[in-house]
Amino acid sequence: MTWLARRILAGTRRPIARAFSATSSSSSSPSNPDAAEPVDVCIVGGGIVGTALACSIRANPLTAHLTVSLADRAPPPSSAWLDDPPPTPEPRVSALTPASVALLRDVGAWDRVEASRRACAFRAMQVWDAESVGHVRYDASEVGATELGHVVENRVVHTALHEAATRLGVRTSPPAAAVALDLPADGGGDLATIKFRREGGDGDGDEDGSPEIAEVRARLVVGADGPSSKVRTLAGLRAAGWRYGLKAAVGTVTTDEPHVTAWQRFLPSGPLALLPVTEDGRVSNVVWTTTPEEADRLCALGDEAFAAEVDAALRGEGRYSHGGQGEAAIRAVANGFGGTAGGDDAPPAFEHPPRVVAAAGPRGAFPLATSLAGRYALRRLALVGDAAHQVHPLGGQGVNLGMRDVVLLTNALAGACANGGDVGSMLVLRKYADEAKAANVPMMAALDGLQRLFASDQPLVAWARGAGLAGVNALGPIRRRIARYAMGGA
Repeated sequence: MTWLARRILAGTRRPIARAFSATSSSSSSPSNPDAAEPVDVCIVGGGIVGTALACSIRANPLTAHLTVSLADRAPPPSSAWLDDPPPTPEPRVSALTPASVALLRDVGAWDRVEASRRACAFRAMQVWDAESVGHVRYDASEVGATELGHVVENRVVHTALHEAATRLGVRTSPPAAAVALDLPADGGGDLATIKFRREGGDGDGDEDGSPEIAEVRARLVVGADGPSSKVRTLAGLRAAGWRYGLKAAVGTVTTDEPHVTAWQRFLPSGPLALLPVTEDGRVSNVVWTTTPEEADRLCALGDEAFAAEVDAALRGEGRYSHGGQGEAAIRAVANGFGGTAGGDDAPPAFEHPPRVVAAAGPRGAFPLATSLAGRYALRRLALVGDAAHQVHPLGGQGVNLGMRDVVLLTNALAGACANGGDVGSMLVLRKYADEAKAANVPMMAALDGLQRLFASDQPLVAWARGAGLAGVNALGPIRRRIARYAMGGA
């Protein structure tokens, strides 16, 4: 007896296909009357973006009637972890823009994030270059906001979203991997069919020992399964891009003073960011882009040595005193380019980052790449998040771009429902794809351009970088416009 059949007979758990069934969807196919009823939207990829999309569809009054299923190869996060998280934050975090926070609030997940006391609002951001004397500093008060964003551990956001999805009636299944996808040709066939193979579990399978396969039919399949998207591959879509030959080392450190600033110093190998990650402002996350060998070396250091390296790199001391620039050069930045108070548009002065005095918890490193799918949508298929686009982390925009996809796709589906349309039609999905590309491509180009600009060690390029940073810092309207754009505005 197969695993799927045993679940049906036992009645204790729903099989994958039944867990994805929808009472409001069309009836079963006449040729297969025993098949589970279709769902309206089947989302493959239960990470932050995929779960946010499931919540967004169910929370929107115009799309709340749609049945939404969520499938992932990994089990969902446990609420028990969020009830009693470990004292040291996890190293993978996101810098959420106010637009992303608004989405989490709308679907009922943000209150849980705030209650965890594992989110830290940052009110300023300072960027400067190790090879030149320019800097730019953004402040939330300049754009009439109380913060530029919030730094939150990915696991906190994911867990809060999963809880919200459960409350909103999103259908989930045991861990399963997509293995086949059949999309109807233009003008033919009504539903997409996607097949899943059960992951892990008790090893049950067919009588011949093959793994259990379950089939789901849907009006719309959404690939939210990351940069190596299986859904994108099964649909025959390609993503163009490249690897940077770099890694981002991440970890958790403690500073001698509390702070609410996102600090980012561009070193020759890549940016080093220090982000406040807990409410007390003394615990920070480090994201350090460098060569793979150096990233692995940093992750292997002891806590004391890692903290010392981060502190020296932020302050331009020791081996990180590039071009003879140490603390004296940083003072020159402050004195020569920072300006002084004295008017609404006075250039914000350079501020010294706090000293990094300790480190704790696990560290890790991941390779960096950028990619863009040639198409975001086909009939009955849409891609969101990293399945559609992958970006360099220097601006902290990866999750935020995915959240914007969520809003745009939900809006497109809501428009279809309001007009009695088909949520999987090409007309509806083309609207999403066009708007998403128009929003994402400029940000992706900007991030890639910044990476290349700051990676150059040519003296003339370094001088131009410094002049550019100083120029943006000195021009209030431009500085504020950039800040609003980075916060998720137009």
